[in-house]
Amino acid sequence: MKIASLFNKLSVIATGTLASILLASTAQAGLNDLRGAWINVDENTRGITKVVIGGEGASATLNTWGACHPSDCNWGEVAAMPLASSVSASPLSADRIMAHYSKSHATSLISAYMHGDALIIENATDFNDGRTDTFFRYTLKRMPVSIPPILMPNPILPLLPLLPVSPIETNLEQMEGAWMNIDDDTRGVTKIRVLVNGSTVRVKAWGSCHPTDCNWGWTQGIPLTASVGADPTSAERIMATWDQGFAKRTMVLKRRGQKLIAEMTTVYTDGRSDRFNTYILR
Repeated sequence: MKIASLFNKLSVIATGTLASILLASTAQAGLNDLRGAWINVDENTRGITKVVIGGEGASATLNTWGACHPSDCNWGEVAAMPLASSVSASPLSADRIMAHYSKSHATSLISAYMHGDALIIENATDFNDGRTDTFFRYTLKRMPVSIPPILMPNPILPLLPLLPVSPIETNLEQMEGAWMNIDDDTRGVTKIRVLVNGSTVRVKAWGSCHPTDCNWGWTQGIPLTASVGADPTSAERIMATWDQGFAKRTMVLKRRGQKLIAEMTTVYTDGRSDRFNTYILR
């Protein structure tokens, strides 16, 4: 695919190049709030059943289990990368982490963030055995297990309003079009163009620059479906990446009502803190 280049980039990042997202609950959250043992609220899930987030200070780890018979499959513990809303943010302010798992048949990108008292796990999987790539979201509750140690207090940071975690009624064709950021003064993504031809998707984005916006150019869009056997045209999300040399940007697009939501992860190669931003376009 496709997102494998992002996985390769993430795998060589030291755990010190970390930070946080600005998409969470109305309560203040940070890296320490993510740490602990979490279990899926759906006891009958066929996906991720539980996770343990550990680590100390600015370092984080993720251990994931998937539904198997007769007992859950342990995917193992991997280093996790916190993401920030700004390049100068402290890693300890992170309220989202990202990690990846590489298997013989697939590579999975796992994102975890707080929503109220729950932990939301998002799993984008790139299959290399011919199956359709997938995206799943899970809600987990905290288990009464201590993850030692929590060394630092959680900083108090201003948070954006939470975009509700709710089913998205859309399909691939409905994301096609020219979209403009609702914030005329944004310093991030200003507009996005999506072209759809069957299951083939192309995405172009522009970033805020002076005196005119910077054109990032066209890139392949990757439909993410809800099951491995689903028709790609039924995808409710599109993933796109841009390699700009100084930064690797990965964007996930989804429709919510009349708006297009763009969630973007930026991994810098020049020493700046990596970050996550959410943009709303119309």
